[in-house]
This record gives sequence, C-alpha cells and structure tokens, in this order.
Amino acid sequence: MAELDLVRSQATRAWDWLEATVGDVTPEQANWWPPGTANSIGATYFHVVVNTDVEVNRFIFGRPPLIEERWRGDAGQGVPYDADQFDRWLSHVDVDWPAMRAYGRAVHAAFVASLGELTAAHLDVPVDMTRVGLGVWPGRRLLDLHGFEHVYIHGGEIACLKGLQGATGWAESDTFRGAVAPLTRDDG
Repeated sequence: MAELDLVRSQATRAWDWLEATVGDVTPEQANWWPPGTANSIGATYFHVVVNTDVEVNRFIFGRPPLIEERWRGDAGQGVPYDADQFDRWLSHVDVDWPAMRAYGRAVHAAFVASLGELTAAHLDVPVDMTRVGLGVWPGRRLLDLHGFEHVYIHGGEIACLKGLQGATGWAESDTFRGAVAPLTRDDG
C-alpha cells in the first residue's frame, strides 16, 4: 500500500536525521538552558523520544513502552517518570545525556522496526488524545506526528540550540557552508 510505504519512508528518514543532529551533542550542550523560555536540548530530545515511545507503542500497537519496561522509568530524564504525564517538559532539570541517548537510540530502533508491522488497520485505529485537548485521532495522524512532524519540529529546535552554543546545528550544515555567497549591500 502506497500510504504505508510513505509513512515508513518519511519516518525512517526523519529519525535518521534526528540521530545525525544529536549525534555530536555533549552532556554540557544537552544541559544548557538558553535565556528566556526555551528548553534545553536534553528536555527537547526527551519530549520527542518519550512521546514516540509511549504513544506509538501504547496506542497504535497496544504494548508497553520501552521506558516502562526496559528502562523501568529512568531514561536519564532527571525527574521521576509519570505514566500519566510522560510528556511534560523537564524544566531546568539536568539530564543524564549518555543514558538518555541510549534510550533515544533504542526508541529510534524499535520505532523504525515497528514500521514493518504497520497495517492499514493501524492507520485507522482511534487514538484518544483528549488528555491533551486534541480529541480522537486516527492512527495515521499519530504516526505522522511522531514519525516525522514532531521529529523535524523539535529537531530544528535542537539544531538551533546547538548553534546558539557555537556548534554546527544540523548534520548537513557543512554541505551548504560556502555554497551560496552571502548577500552584500551591492547584491540588493
């Protein structure tokens, strides 16, 4: 089915991109809190991976998430895991970045492997999102969100947070460096 292939392709590409984006983040970078109300890399990354882990496993496949089984509630997030509020942001909490990265890589691998199990029925399964005020979604909407939309949105935030700390924001940045001449006043 073309729709299943599209979901698989987009999600695999997005999660590989996220892995490349966070692959060189240090614990210090992960725990840096920018001025204002933005979140740290660690908090943002945890938000992406725990939502994918919990919601896809629980709501699409009907199985326990990795954080509750393999990680026993501790994925390095620095606060106790709450199964009812797993998606709350970590506010000014330091994370154990190596532990969180191990969890994130495991979620990535499990999620991409689960894409092979997807059927048309999974795309239509009703998902109750009323706990966050979003009503009931079809499974395809949840898979779009956690497969690639959420990954790119928050991955972009992570890239920006890296850049604010003087690091290369995203993996392909070097490809474009120098490819386009900077605009000058004479260029318009």
